[in-house]
Amino acid sequence: MTISTDHKVSDNSVAYSTPYIRTPLVYSRSLSKITGSTVLLKLEVLQPSGSFKSRGVGHLVFQALLESPQGIKPHIYSSSGGNAGCAAALAAKTYGCPCTVVVPSTVAPHMVRRLSDTYGANVISHGSMWSEADARVRQMVNEHRGSPAKYCPPFDDPLIWEGNSTMIDEIMEQLTEAGYDKSKLKTISCSVGGGGLFCGLVAGLKRHYPSSGEQPVITAAETYGAESLNASLKAGELVTLPAITSIASSLGADRVASEAFDAAMTYPTMSVVVSDAQAVGSCLKILDEHRLFVEPACGAALAPWYYSEKYDLRTKLNLEDDSISVIVVCGGSTLTLDSILHYRNMFKDEL
Repeated sequence: MTISTDHKVSDNSVAYSTPYIRTPLVYSRSLSKITGSTVLLKLEVLQPSGSFKSRGVGHLVFQALLESPQGIKPHIYSSSGGNAGCAAALAAKTYGCPCTVVVPSTVAPHMVRRLSDTYGANVISHGSMWSEADARVRQMVNEHRGSPAKYCPPFDDPLIWEGNSTMIDEIMEQLTEAGYDKSKLKTISCSVGGGGLFCGLVAGLKRHYPSSGEQPVITAAETYGAESLNASLKAGELVTLPAITSIASSLGADRVASEAFDAAMTYPTMSVVVSDAQAVGSCLKILDEHRLFVEPACGAALAPWYYSEKYDLRTKLNLEDDSISVIVVCGGSTLTLDSILHYRNMFKDEL
């Protein structure tokens, strides 16, 4: 089964285009050479909002539209000034829905401008951290219970996971189109923040690989200072980090979704934690080699491959010459030229 992307609603039989696209799956010559196997990049950085968030958030917004009374558009409320906020604002704009995004005061001015000027969202600043902004947006939704108000979380919702799972459907189609043997897929590498992408990948892989003995491993990458999944797996229970100290702000969930923790405990998962310097170094390497501009949160998924001498994925994943690995280049809207140059200077002695 695949998730339908034929977005047609009963209201005047209007057909809407999706707020996300079928992204390319491309061969990485440099990473394939490093690992001695085939490494492919799933380019979610090319999504209209700049990240994979368009899939899950877009799916949630569309379902809210379907469930609203005929002729009435739901008001979308999001609590992220990063990639999820951009995805919510863009999806709302695509479907003609009003949108309010509550952001913490720490959100960069260029992100506020993008949300308001580019995507037309009503932006409200509240609190100094995401949890405070999220508490405010939940309060606003409760205050508008009489109207079709829809809370859009950044990652923790089954509809978001379902939407994110469409990435696996595409990857399976693209492997077949390119003549690859899907049985040779050994791993899909992704960054983990709150776990919305991870949950979607697990759901999609289970659809296409129902037998547990054939399921590709998910290489779940986090940065030190934002490793809520890794800490939970080590403890054997959900752990809340005391603080987020990583520069990879998009991975800054102090507690991973319970569904993600449960999935990682039962689905073949290899948890990897990389340094901020390695995440930044990977951003610079993929910019040089593939002309792709991604943020450190995305660099985390690339780091175990670019720094393979430390992580030795070929041995740990039992990669052979004909093995296939896919890395989700998840993207990122938060990065600017000034910030990547700042990070490069910050870690110049480690790169």
